[in-house]
Amino acid sequence: MGIGDTLVRAKVATGFGKPAGIFRLTAANWLDVMGPRPTKDLWGVGAKVSARLAKLGITTVAELAASDPQYLIPEFGPRMGPWYAELGRGDGASVVDDTPWVARGHSRETTFQRDLTDSAQVEDAVRELAAHVLQDVAAEGRPVIGLTLKVRYAPFITKTYAHKIAETFDRSEVLARALDLAAGIEPDRPIRLLGLRAEMPMPDDSRKGHTPTRGGW
Repeated sequence: MGIGDTLVRAKVATGFGKPAGIFRLTAANWLDVMGPRPTKDLWGVGAKVSARLAKLGITTVAELAASDPQYLIPEFGPRMGPWYAELGRGDGASVVDDTPWVARGHSRETTFQRDLTDSAQVEDAVRELAAHVLQDVAAEGRPVIGLTLKVRYAPFITKTYAHKIAETFDRSEVLARALDLAAGIEPDRPIRLLGLRAEMPMPDDSRKGHTPTRGGW
């Protein structure tokens, strides 16, 4: 059993309580217990995220807890960046919420074995990413309201390009807006990674009774 003053601390505490004990993690002992540990020991941070944090010079929970959330945004986005910083501190909700989780968006990204070096390669890659993202979004039955393009220039400079779009189910419209974002990529710079994220309205915000028209999902 894990006991904590936030849900994150309680969840992490369960690992120390196993197999048949009780452990308590609170703001008072969080950094003493977790601070020296690698970030992958945090709930919600796996090997891949831990490796991405390490590239930013963050290898321990204490370093993540002390990090500026803005520093994490280029790598993880405007939502996940601050969330990982919060996770490092063990902060977050303290009240259990049984509301089913609903995705606010879907994203895909690709790290290329060979850097992309011309606009045709970039366009092909964005088209492929968009096809995968749109397939994920289609399963939600909600329109797209925003797009974010993540670009990692070689050797390691990550930038994001984003804009809101008019609510749409039209695949060709979403692709066109994604390509508009790609047009902002700095020319003549080798690209190591591309990622595309599509934002959706939450179900309660979606238009009631809307039926996709021709050209939709």
